[in-house]
Amino acid sequence: MVIFTMKDLSEKELKKLSIDELTHLFVDNINEQNLKLIEGIEFLVDEDFDNFTQNLNYVIETSTEVRIKKAFESKIFKSKLMFSKADRLKLFNKINDIKNIGEFSANKMLLYRVVFPDEEFKLQILNILKSLKLISNQLTYAIKFIGSDLTKAHDICENIKDERRKMRREEWQLLNRLYNYDMDYLSRTFLYLKELIEGIMMLADHIKSFSEYIQFLATKYLIFD
Repeated sequence: MVIFTMKDLSEKELKKLSIDELTHLFVDNINEQNLKLIEGIEFLVDEDFDNFTQNLNYVIETSTEVRIKKAFESKIFKSKLMFSKADRLKLFNKINDIKNIGEFSANKMLLYRVVFPDEEFKLQILNILKSLKLISNQLTYAIKFIGSDLTKAHDICENIKDERRKMRREEWQLLNRLYNYDMDYLSRTFLYLKELIEGIMMLADHIKSFSEYIQFLATKYLIFD
């Protein structure tokens, strides 16, 4: 498999890519930004505010995915596809939603410099981020298998759903810990930490919902033995 990067491709070369190649390039681009966001939150946990700010601004300001999206939309209406054009467009838009959620979360997180209550809270946040990174990468793999191995894509998505269930349990543990601190519930720190947890889970929930859509496509287009 040839791996393309945006830095390597001119507009003319971008237009020559197939629908599958554009989809792979797009999801790689969005996943890279998502991983930057996750790394940024890890910097926040370490109270490395300079790198935290740098990573989140990267997510907000990066727009290389727009070129790919335009090339994809231009090509899809002229292509003969395994899936319906409506399904392909929905798939592409769901990838783009990851960027939108990440950019929204990044803007909110930059509003305030939070200090975490204790080391145990930090560790639990890092555990959830580790799972988010895992399912973000797994979703990227699943999307890339859609054009070649729907059974494999389906199985990867089942793993994503299992991991997200584990994250949900960790979310409630974190919220329980947060609400039991001796802290003003209207303080900026409390509200920030609550929304940080909710923002992480918003991304996880979208990835889980996306994985269910991929499983729907697998059921729609593949006859299982």
